[in-house]
Amino acid sequence: MKLNKRYSRSIKSNLSFYISTTILTIMTLVLFFIMNIGGEAIWEFGDRFFATQNLEDANFTTYLPISEADQTELEQEFCVHLEPQYYNNIETNGVTARVFRKTHEINLYSITEGRDIVKNDEVVLSEGYGVFNKISLGDSIAIGEKEYTVTGFFQRPDYLYMLQNEGDAYKNVTTFFLAYVTDEEFEEIGSDNCLYMVRYEEDNSKEFRKAVNEKYYMSSYLSARENMRIDMVKMQAEMMVYMSYIILAIMPLVVVVLVSIVINRKVKAEQKLIGTLTALGYRKSRLMMHYAGFSMIPGILGGGLAVLFSKLFAQSFGEICLLDYEPMRIECHLNPWGAVLSIVVPTGMYVLAAMHSVNKLLKRDTVLLLNGNAEQGEKSYRNLLRKQKMSFRIKYAVRSLIGNPGRSFVVFLGIFLGSFIALLGFGLLDTMENTKINMVDEMGSFEYQYVLKERIEGREYGGEPVIMFTMEDVSGEQFSIIGTEESNPYLELRDVEGNRVNVEEGYYITSVMAMLQDVQVGDKLMVCNPLTLVETEITVTGILDNDMQNALFSSRERVADILGIEESISNVVMSDVALEIPEEKVMETIKKSDAKEQFQNMSNQMNVMIYFIIGMGAVICVTSIYVAVNMLVSENRSNISMLKVLGYDDKNINQIVLRVNHILVPLGFLVSIPLVFTSTNFFMVFLAKFIGVLPKAYVAPKSFLYTAVLICSSYFGSLFLLRRKVSKVDMVESLKGNRE
Repeated sequence: MKLNKRYSRSIKSNLSFYISTTILTIMTLVLFFIMNIGGEAIWEFGDRFFATQNLEDANFTTYLPISEADQTELEQEFCVHLEPQYYNNIETNGVTARVFRKTHEINLYSITEGRDIVKNDEVVLSEGYGVFNKISLGDSIAIGEKEYTVTGFFQRPDYLYMLQNEGDAYKNVTTFFLAYVTDEEFEEIGSDNCLYMVRYEEDNSKEFRKAVNEKYYMSSYLSARENMRIDMVKMQAEMMVYMSYIILAIMPLVVVVLVSIVINRKVKAEQKLIGTLTALGYRKSRLMMHYAGFSMIPGILGGGLAVLFSKLFAQSFGEICLLDYEPMRIECHLNPWGAVLSIVVPTGMYVLAAMHSVNKLLKRDTVLLLNGNAEQGEKSYRNLLRKQKMSFRIKYAVRSLIGNPGRSFVVFLGIFLGSFIALLGFGLLDTMENTKINMVDEMGSFEYQYVLKERIEGREYGGEPVIMFTMEDVSGEQFSIIGTEESNPYLELRDVEGNRVNVEEGYYITSVMAMLQDVQVGDKLMVCNPLTLVETEITVTGILDNDMQNALFSSRERVADILGIEESISNVVMSDVALEIPEEKVMETIKKSDAKEQFQNMSNQMNVMIYFIIGMGAVICVTSIYVAVNMLVSENRSNISMLKVLGYDDKNINQIVLRVNHILVPLGFLVSIPLVFTSTNFFMVFLAKFIGVLPKAYVAPKSFLYTAVLICSSYFGSLFLLRRKVSKVDMVESLKGNRE
């Protein structure tokens, strides 16, 4: 007898099983490929673009200007490249244009479409804004009181992630864009904004910073590693690549649990055949390899189709991951190693599962296998509820559920996974929406926060003046330090227990900073002034209930002492209404409404990926339940046949056989809920390391309803597809002494 002849017959008779498991394999691998292809393409593009456009190593501002002669002297003394970047923020009808003067050495812009500017009435725009607002080459755009003709679009290496303000959490391409005009036109526009960009040839940044601060008094310093506009490109690309391999390692494990249980039951169903083959002299290793061959089919077929599909749509997969950035011209391709792993990993898991099942069965006595009694000695549930007075249907359902734990677990796992994945998708969107509506107010009751170019004393412009500065920890990670008075009407600070705190009593860090720094009340924390590089050790007095700001709060006196400035000096003004502060005095205006809009934009950009994940949850639910219930029908052919002999029609048989798993639907859904909150919190903690904000996990009531409807539709849809299986069972089945 040649065992290989059984492959075609087995595949034909178990076609639904192979189709379902292949679909499950494809779905898990497609998510791996989307993140892997996109992450590697962004990573590769970023490294190349940063190098060709001479990306800065850092940028800084000073209170005193650095003359051209002094710039040359600093370059020669410290082996650096130093270049000033002049710009002007011009607001027109609620839209801010950041107009730059051309630079020649650092952060060079690249024309991506059209041509560069030649005339004074021409302008090139950042491409993301142009695409979002459907601006075409040749269109006119108003900047201030003048109309310009758009001749091209460009990208800058330090603005691939388009943040209007450095402290923003998400990009803005709706009301903010970059622009270049000719040098002559820029002179007409005028600007007092100057940002110095530096590239280091040697590891001497500390010496350079000290020298600049001593002579020109730095007002800010931001390294490329801490610049979200730059670092977000590489960090998110790394995150995608690493997450893709985590998905490759974990998701097939989920599927392999389903597949291994089904394979195990199919092997047990063929115990008579296995016993016969053993009696005929087939070795254990030969039989294990034979059944391993069956399990390789969904792995090789699913992996191969996923690779082919991903190769054909690699560019589309990669571009799904570009939603957060400027429109990169990336070339997406399939990683050969990823393609190999996507076939080897799931196939290897399925083979091991099958070999384990056969090995376990072959440890039983051959006589028991020949008689179909290999499970002899295992607990029987045939007499369960025998003495109880209840309907036959209830007894049948209970015995079917408890007597077949593996099969019941497959159904439960399918419902659980479908519920978990779908609810997780809805939960991520709800969390962003909740952050926008409720959590942004944790920052304070102010609506406007003006960051000034100069330090002021008193209340020259109205509002509430505070001291706000960027500090570093020992590893170079940045956070804000805020010095304020207890009477500040815009800051009602409360600790995580809800108690009002007095900033005069010590140093209070926000809850998100406590998480990122891994510190608790009473711990010591070293803070470093990034301008003077002077370090100060503080003791954490309390933790504020604030997940929106990575910040340390204290009294004006303490913060001024750390910064080495006068207590009466302020550089930020808070207000609940717009203040009349001269435009040339303002470095940055932060609006609370802008923060809310950022989270709305983040939610909008996540929609494509989230709805794909929700759809994947529905497919997993349908296929898992289909496999399990199909297995239920196959294993109960004799019972179904007997019910037909006893006079039950197909409708009643469906109610008896197919509805035994109804109780598992609410159980699988309920069990998924705590894991959804745990997973969402884990993702938000991971996200907080990038954006400095820790959104609280939240799932809206409507999302529970949507998920319940989706899962119920998937479940009952699977049962509907299997109704015909019952009708095809012949009455003769019950008269047979065995099954095929």
